Amino acid sequence: MAAFGKTTSNDNTSKFQLIAQKFSSLVYGRSEGDRQIVNALLDDVNALDFSRTVITNVDKAVLIINQCCSLVPPNDTFLVAKGCHLINNLVEKQDVRVEGRTLTVAIQWCIQALKQCPSVASQDVLAALGVLIRGNGPKVQEHSQAILAVLSPLLNATSDDNSLSSPWELRVAALHCLEALSAPPSDRSPTDSEHLQTCLKIFFNQLNIDKHPDQNEANLCKIILSALRGIENVVVQTNTGGDLVGDVIGAAKVFMLFGLPSYQAVKPSRVLPAAVPVCDVPPPATRGPKTIKGVGSRTRPPRKRSTPAKKKCDPNDDEDDSPHQGPAVPSVLAHPDVSWPYSVPGLECSWRTSDSEFSDSEVPGARLRSQHARIRQAALQLLLSLIKVTDRRVMCGYWWSLLPDGLHATNTRTLITCVLRDPSPRCRTAVLIVLWTLLVGSRSYLQQAEHGDPCGSFIPFSVSLGNMLRELHRSLALALAAENAVLALTQLLRVVAILVQNTPYHRLQPGLLTKIVRSVRPLTVHKDVNIQVAALTVLGAVVAVLPSLPELTNCLMKPRFALSLSRGINANGVKQGNQGDDDGSGDDDDGYGEQEEVELDAEEAEAGGFVQVSQSTSLTSETQTASHSVAGSGLPWILELCLRNLGCQTVASGGVSKFSVMLEGTFAAAPVRVESLQVIGAMATCHFASAIAPNIGVLQSALEVALKDTDESIRLHAARAVESIGLAMHKSLEDENGSKISMEVIASFWRELLSGSVTSLVQCVDQPSLRAAACDCLANIGMSVFEKLSSDQQILSFTLLFGCVNDEESLVRASAVRAIGLFALYPCLRKDIQFTLDSIEAVTQSLKDENQIVRMKASWSLGNISDSLVFNRSEGCEEVPNSVLLELLQASVTASLDSDKVRANGVRALGNFLRLVSADAVRQHGVDVIDKAVNALTRNACVGSNMKVRWNACYALGNMLKNPELYEHNINCQTTIFPVLCNLVHNFRNFKVRINAALALGVPEHRALYGQHFSAVWTALLAGLDNSEHMADFNEYKHRDALLDQVIIVKIYIFLVVTTYVLKINIFIKFQICSSLCHIASLVTIEDLTGLHDELVLHQESLQQHLTRMEDSVVPERAGVFLSAANHTNQLLSNSSLNGVQRTTAIILHNAFKLNQDKL
Repeated sequence: MAAFGKTTSNDNTSKFQLIAQKFSSLVYGRSEGDRQIVNALLDDVNALDFSRTVITNVDKAVLIINQCCSLVPPNDTFLVAKGCHLINNLVEKQDVRVEGRTLTVAIQWCIQALKQCPSVASQDVLAALGVLIRGNGPKVQEHSQAILAVLSPLLNATSDDNSLSSPWELRVAALHCLEALSAPPSDRSPTDSEHLQTCLKIFFNQLNIDKHPDQNEANLCKIILSALRGIENVVVQTNTGGDLVGDVIGAAKVFMLFGLPSYQAVKPSRVLPAAVPVCDVPPPATRGPKTIKGVGSRTRPPRKRSTPAKKKCDPNDDEDDSPHQGPAVPSVLAHPDVSWPYSVPGLECSWRTSDSEFSDSEVPGARLRSQHARIRQAALQLLLSLIKVTDRRVMCGYWWSLLPDGLHATNTRTLITCVLRDPSPRCRTAVLIVLWTLLVGSRSYLQQAEHGDPCGSFIPFSVSLGNMLRELHRSLALALAAENAVLALTQLLRVVAILVQNTPYHRLQPGLLTKIVRSVRPLTVHKDVNIQVAALTVLGAVVAVLPSLPELTNCLMKPRFALSLSRGINANGVKQGNQGDDDGSGDDDDGYGEQEEVELDAEEAEAGGFVQVSQSTSLTSETQTASHSVAGSGLPWILELCLRNLGCQTVASGGVSKFSVMLEGTFAAAPVRVESLQVIGAMATCHFASAIAPNIGVLQSALEVALKDTDESIRLHAARAVESIGLAMHKSLEDENGSKISMEVIASFWRELLSGSVTSLVQCVDQPSLRAAACDCLANIGMSVFEKLSSDQQILSFTLLFGCVNDEESLVRASAVRAIGLFALYPCLRKDIQFTLDSIEAVTQSLKDENQIVRMKASWSLGNISDSLVFNRSEGCEEVPNSVLLELLQASVTASLDSDKVRANGVRALGNFLRLVSADAVRQHGVDVIDKAVNALTRNACVGSNMKVRWNACYALGNMLKNPELYEHNINCQTTIFPVLCNLVHNFRNFKVRINAALALGVPEHRALYGQHFSAVWTALLAGLDNSEHMADFNEYKHRDALLDQVIIVKIYIFLVVTTYVLKINIFIKFQICSSLCHIASLVTIEDLTGLHDELVLHQESLQQHLTRMEDSVVPERAGVFLSAANHTNQLLSNSSLNGVQRTTAIILHNAFKLNQDKL
């Protein structure tokens, strides 16, 4: 058979080459004989089997097209039709690319044929024109006007015209050409916006044309489908904004419910952005006799007997293109907006079902229902493309038209309506993708939501947003109870997860999270692995909700939990919504009836669906038997679920049930175990004391098994879980009030892991991600626990890290050098001079790495090493040699010239090293290194857009000024540093830079260290104190959401928040400037009084006011500098040798600081 197919393909190729030769030698002389030759050649070439590869030489195929368009006159109807078939066969079926002059000739020939040929050939010509245009948008722009001119009459044709062809079919074909003309080019080259706007107007006009009495429904569907796709083509190529967004959303809202009962066809209208819902009121519609009635209706549609063939169908197979019914819903609904029209047959059409897939013996309406579903999915795809290309701040203004808020019952054309009412799994999946895309990145917008009373004449913006979130939670919980298609249910869980991540539950009424957990918990044992994973993702998002709420403890952290289960979930966790009748018209009792709350303990939950899922992703009796009861174990049910997935089971010993890891036990599928480990990591971060600490023993055993798994992803996520637990342990030890785990337990945890599980990850030669994860685990041991480890394990830990610094993979090198930076701060290690020298060597080597991430981590570690050296000097420990210190200084200078992420910590280290350098080192090695270091700091403080670099540079300058030995050998230090700091504290826009600059100006301990800049420092601080009232930089707020322009209440809210923030900033700046002023006031000499006179007179009133305000806020620990200034000014005033100007200055200082002395 294969040989026969190959022979046939070769015959087709040979025939084509022969015909191509005849075409190339043919010159059309417009005689009847020549016409017959052309006709015969066209017949021969169109008779070839183009389903197989025919073309081996594309140039010959292009030549045939060129010859055909040149030889066949555009008014010869029959030859034109055959020539169009030839173009279709070559371009569409053989993927021949027509470009250049041949493309121009072919398009012009098609245009002339449309003008001169009778309408009987127009459909063939339009098909050929469409395949020529598609993908060649920019290349045919010069012909766009001519194409639009010839298509316009066809788009407006009616049955009244004298035509041999159906005008509706011609309209469809013309729209296909227009759709091809608007299609984005494959090379993403720019497209003429003028002709795109023309196409857009035509597409919108077609959507607004009423159905003609002679026009059939199938033809209308094709027109709508093509128009929607054309609009999408324009949207993805246009910088959408303004009116276009509202027009597109209006069209999508109309057609995303097309064909559903109770939603009559209406014309699209523009949707306006609004702060409150602008509801579209559909015309009154009469529901079909089989549609579920409103709230409280008990009327059920009549049952239909399913055929034996249908009974074999899998109700969860949403890939089946055969008709099947949508998911069932609870019979009692809380809102008329969520009634479910599942009794209407045939609305569950497939998106990709072609017309040829329906036989004549099938239900006549099957093809039409399929077209309706295609239109709905095209509308949703259009909306998805619009959301992707539109600025998120602009889209926020249209949320009210796309999502319900529960207050306006007439706003029924929403995405949630599609989720709850569309019977097609593909359409439900599509709308859930749209909803997910809409919610992604909306956290900052949704954080404004809050709970409030929706009654009254005015509903605040934040309350309306809170109502919308409440309605989303309610509707998605209904959808979770009803959905039975695997793909749709998986996407639905993704939507719920992103909603949980972005919702501010602490500002809303309690109960929302409980609804989500009750709906998701049964799905954690669904027979499909993807759904289990998605359900665990949702639970992980719930666990990670911050701030933690009492509701979380009630629904996640207790063994007993009021779980809302549906009667439609069997013991295997499989929904039975449509298993009784595959046509979906059965009673409600066969699907999901009214929900009932039952109090389940762990044993009842296990019997009701909490069974172990094997790696075969299906539930069997063996796995149910293998899962033992865990009643009385006391574990939070979510932790219990994760441990079961990781292979833990209960073992009865002495009448007590406890968890243990059974190596021969049944494990869940690998993706489920990975997600379970992520949930454990989230619990460690957010609920360590309540969930992890009491059960650290069983967790340690489960993690050890996971760390030895053969699956790399499981080992990786197990290591990350260990990292999260280690970090949580470290924070727990630092929190003296909240620690619920002893040091010995934590030390035992690390001893066991370091004995083999974690250290073995470093030896995974072919898996760099595991080696990096092992380094991250070691980094989170913590100094307190590290001191409790044996010396052998301590040495093993940092020896492994030193080895990983030279790893071939940059990811491993970055993690290792970061961990070394943390170890450098451990008291037991930083006092070890040999470890310090080894750390310095490793870090300086990493600073030369070609990978920026490695250099960034090395720079951060270098900063930590500099801090450890400062600690060592203050404690009198052994110090590194001067030569090493100068090498570190040079490495820091190099780092301060790197990228912003490296410089931020490079300047921090540079300041500490300059603080430590001694006069002997300066004498031995000269002042060149010091000059370079000072220049590097001042340059980073003055130049650059990265504020973190600049404020770290100011802080580093302050550290440097703590070293008085530098002044003796580097006179340029004063002339370089003080002017820079004075300028920053006086008029720089960033508050943190100004604070650190003011802090640095107050560092020198002696008057002589200020030199000739003492008066300039006074002037800068006094001016900075006055300017602190006008320091706020509002540049960021000019880009705030466009929605805020429409919501006055949000403007007021933002103003209040910003005002409070600015006030706090001003307090910080004023306090630091006042502290520096007090410090330098305590250093004023009699000789300085004359130079300070003019500035103090100018700022006398302001200085007194600010110092008075600081009196009430200063704490006793910070009051020493104020008292020192007051005592020193008293001494100055009591000096009898003062002249008039000096005495006036002394009086001003005395009056300013006297107030502080009286109150302090």
